[in-house]
Amino acid sequence: MYCVGMQGEFSKISEGEPVVVLFKALAHPIRASIVRKLTDCPTDVTEFTELLGISQPLVSHHLRILRDAHLVEITREGRNSSYRLIDEHVAHIFLDALKHTQEHENDCKH
Repeated sequence: MYCVGMQGEFSKISEGEPVVVLFKALAHPIRASIVRKLTDCPTDVTEFTELLGISQPLVSHHLRILRDAHLVEITREGRNSSYRLIDEHVAHIFLDALKHTQEHENDCKH
């Protein structure tokens, strides 16, 4: 017996590829920290360097990966630039995963 998916048909492997790209972009502690901060408010590169204690080029590198994965976007106002999450879905995905890991951190005995 086969289970019917949410859309009423079997999911092909290729349908999951964009999800893999999303999770790969989040699969680094620096990028996860950047996304966590952006769930609170837009932030500029200088603030990230201070908060994370890493160089500006390294922050920019990780922001580029997040932008390429369509998770964050840059907004420019005059000479100032800040980054924000591209939409609320990104915040929900990250915060749900964070909550899940916190709930099960002490429960898992495997």
